[in-house]
Amino acid sequence: MKIAIVLDSLARGGAERQAMFAARELTRHGRDVELIYYHRIEDGYDPAIMEDTRVTYLPKDGAYWGHLLRLKNHLKRGRFDIVHGFKSSPTLYAAPAGRWAGAAVVLGGIRCEYDDTGLVRLGHRVANRMLDGWVVNSRATTESLVRELGVNPDRVFVVPNGIEPQSFQTPLSPEEAKHRLGIPPHCGVVSIFAAIRPQKNHGLFIEMASRVLKRLPHTRFLVIGDGEKRAEFERQAEVISIARSVLFLGNRADIPELLAATDISVLTSHYEGLANALLEAMAVGIPVVTTGYAGADELVSDGHEGYITPMGDAEAMAQQIIELLEDPAHRRRLGENGRRTVAARFEMPTMANNLYGVYERCFAESKRKRRASFSGATS
Repeated sequence: MKIAIVLDSLARGGAERQAMFAARELTRHGRDVELIYYHRIEDGYDPAIMEDTRVTYLPKDGAYWGHLLRLKNHLKRGRFDIVHGFKSSPTLYAAPAGRWAGAAVVLGGIRCEYDDTGLVRLGHRVANRMLDGWVVNSRATTESLVRELGVNPDRVFVVPNGIEPQSFQTPLSPEEAKHRLGIPPHCGVVSIFAAIRPQKNHGLFIEMASRVLKRLPHTRFLVIGDGEKRAEFERQAEVISIARSVLFLGNRADIPELLAATDISVLTSHYEGLANALLEAMAVGIPVVTTGYAGADELVSDGHEGYITPMGDAEAMAQQIIELLEDPAHRRRLGENGRRTVAARFEMPTMANNLYGVYERCFAESKRKRRASFSGATS
């Protein structure tokens, strides 16, 4: 069974990491996989981290139809059995290209609650008619596909994200990691690891920080990630006089070191799929506090690995963070619970096995339908 995973780029994002590491893990287990991407991103992931996995850059030059034709021809030459558009945009190419190339199974992918509009939504409705199914990473995403696109829930396959905990470990102690950032070792550090875009709701993070600082003025807050609205949130911190306590660090490659400096990892999102930022923190024993977006409870049990707080409630989130900052032993307990949860349910081999199981199931169903069609034609 020959598999093509189609991705838009190797940008430093959670979905891109999932696609790359899934392809690598499948290759390690002897599966015939090729990762195909069509945008080059400055400061993206280095394809070399994928070791022996086949990675193909198929540049998207010109209009939609030209790229679609190039992708179809590449897939046809490769005689792929499975074509998987891993994300929203790649699905718009993978669905028709895979179908026209003669692949036995064509799958789409959505990585968070469905929110596309306009022509993209129309494109997904058309693609849905060509697909054998959708691969998503949470039950909440399944529900949104059913609600927004009318997808048959039996054609949606939930494969939770995977993680390699060792990729986020560092020999640095928390004190050393804080020192590198100019933070005194006695200061609590609360971090958000998220691209600065509306979905992530960084305004809530700033509001929460202002409330925590009234009780614990030595706390530091790290914003790791970048985006067009960064200056707006920097101004927000200045206006409420907490700018000296909030460090905007932009996009960073030293995530293990930043996690080592972090006492609590926070997510303030309006919506997510299965949040990689929470998984990464849990994998190295850091307690998490997140908004109660649809699907948060698929990853975090409230009070076990961390806390789930009401959407948009800065005060409730601040109170949970204050409680954790004031009780290091409780932080450690929750952190260890998170580490065990990741080891039991979310390590990369588990994700890759689950994904391959979907491929096998769909491929077997495709063969069954072809046999039934052939029998009907000859009877």
